[in-house]
Amino acid sequence: MAHHVPLLLSQQGLRMNSADHEISRSILEALPLGVYFLNRESRVALWSAGAEKLTGYLRQDVLGRLLESDLFDSSDNDPAKAQAAPGQPNQNSLAPATVSLRCKNGHYLVVHLWCATLRDESGRPLGTVKIFEPDVPSQLANRRQDKLGAYGCLDPITGVLNHSMIQAHVKESLNLYALYPVPFCVLSYEVDNLRKITERYGQAAMDAALRMVANTFENGLRPTDFLGHWQDHEFLAILPECGENDVMKVSDRLRKSVERAALTWWGDTLHATVSVGATVVHDSDTVSTLLARAEQALRQAAESGGNRVVLVRV
Repeated sequence: MAHHVPLLLSQQGLRMNSADHEISRSILEALPLGVYFLNRESRVALWSAGAEKLTGYLRQDVLGRLLESDLFDSSDNDPAKAQAAPGQPNQNSLAPATVSLRCKNGHYLVVHLWCATLRDESGRPLGTVKIFEPDVPSQLANRRQDKLGAYGCLDPITGVLNHSMIQAHVKESLNLYALYPVPFCVLSYEVDNLRKITERYGQAAMDAALRMVANTFENGLRPTDFLGHWQDHEFLAILPECGENDVMKVSDRLRKSVERAALTWWGDTLHATVSVGATVVHDSDTVSTLLARAEQALRQAAESGGNRVVLVRV
């Protein structure tokens, strides 16, 4: 649907020949960013190849739809706030909004979103063009994943670090802490009621739910954080330069992101929640004592009903 862009430009008073049309179409399709256009009825009239790649939604999934309420998390920053106000001159938003975008496989991705109103020669609004990119450049993330996968460092089901790799990072974090005592935190989490999903929908649905939760967690972490599959349905996250004052805020934000995520499975919508156990490194910690506290916190969260965060200090 990239042919809509030359049409929009021509409506802005720019004359374009067939070669210009082809160039603009090629540019749009080559962009690594997500680009889409909402018409006056707020329906999707354009959806770029970059938008397909970043979200998983194909053009046939979204064209003609009122997509905003499904695509963006309404509890996050409202993407409409980045849009030029009605009646104002057409201008790009210099400061992007940071919002949570729900991908087709259910997980959330934090993106920067720019919006601009397009107008015709008389100044009437034609609609809104929106451009988004991941908070962490997707090229870097994909390149890192490709390298780690080639060396056998990733869990084959969820795509996050495997047991050996996350264990190595725990040891490395403790060794670094012994030299430079900058605090770090460990989170242990598991998906609540995963057995019910398996019993009703089967193993494949359980694996999809694990991937959705793992991707939501990973996309909510910083590039310097680490996330790995620890055992069975349990995962570990390491948060460098994170102390007790921050860990509960971070953990609860991740918990809420999972709670809002959703997975479509053979016509049904599957939701998941997580129990999260958190702890902060101590001067006397070993790998065993640090992970034992994280496990203790996780068990307390799960036994208290799940979908909550528990911090164990000592």
